[in-house]
Amino acid sequence: MVGSGRGARVRARHRVLRGFLRCILLLGAPLVTSGCNDLALPRFPSLARDSAAEPSDGRTSSGKRGEEKSGDSLRSGSDADRFALVRKGLRRLVAAQETFFAENGAYNGDLSLIGFTPERNTTIRLLWVTPDGWAASGVHADLPGRDCVVFVGQVHAPPTTLKYVRQGREGVPVCDDSSRPTRTVASRPPAEPKPPAETLPDTGSALEAVNPRTLMKADLRSLVRSQETHFATQGVYARRTEPLALQYLWRPGVRIKILAADRQSWAAKATHPRLPGKSCVIWFGSVSERPVTDAQRRAGRGSGVPECDE
Repeated sequence: MVGSGRGARVRARHRVLRGFLRCILLLGAPLVTSGCNDLALPRFPSLARDSAAEPSDGRTSSGKRGEEKSGDSLRSGSDADRFALVRKGLRRLVAAQETFFAENGAYNGDLSLIGFTPERNTTIRLLWVTPDGWAASGVHADLPGRDCVVFVGQVHAPPTTLKYVRQGREGVPVCDDSSRPTRTVASRPPAEPKPPAETLPDTGSALEAVNPRTLMKADLRSLVRSQETHFATQGVYARRTEPLALQYLWRPGVRIKILAADRQSWAAKATHPRLPGKSCVIWFGSVSERPVTDAQRRAGRGSGVPECDE
């Protein structure tokens, strides 16, 4: 019995030894698990923990999810930067058009004549231009199918963006970005769900950033056209601004006061809270007394031409 037990142990050792040799021979070949079924190979706890931490549904670990989230934020930020560049260009266009209008009394459809150059990698095009208003669209080379729009002045209908059919207030650029839209056209619903609101866009009118002296001169230029329209229908120039259609077009902060008006002439003054103590004046026709500015007592250079305190 003792001999037979010793022989059994020897045979068992030989069997284990053959199993090890068989595993060693199989290392260079594809893993064949059946070759080592008789062996209890050691486990590696660290590898087991890593494997257990990996979700079974194919999702990455929390660390990798953080990396992916960071990458998504970077890509989103890049798009936000591109839209910001387009917005910047449209805001500069508003300032350029207002400056041209203040000096000439009308908007212009030639960007080169108003001294405007788009930002790098962006394209700005005017959608329409009239003497009293205009609208424009801006795109970025890396944002295909999406754009930003802006308008100023009297319009038949505000322009809308390409993808989400958004429209904004006068002078406010609105874009096909992931921020909350200012307003969406109800009659033309978007072709796909709106993106989540992640960041708030710049909702201030670009007109508010224009030099107040430019705004005053622009409104006095508009007053010339409005007075002529009023004279054509009433036979006399308006003594107050209320009867004029211009009352719906005042630039932000500008206050217009008609100083005198009759059948042959009129005079007016413009003020702005950002330029206290200063003003712009204008006169038209054969006025009995030409108006002067508040600070430097400047009179107009000619009929229908605004003059301002520096």
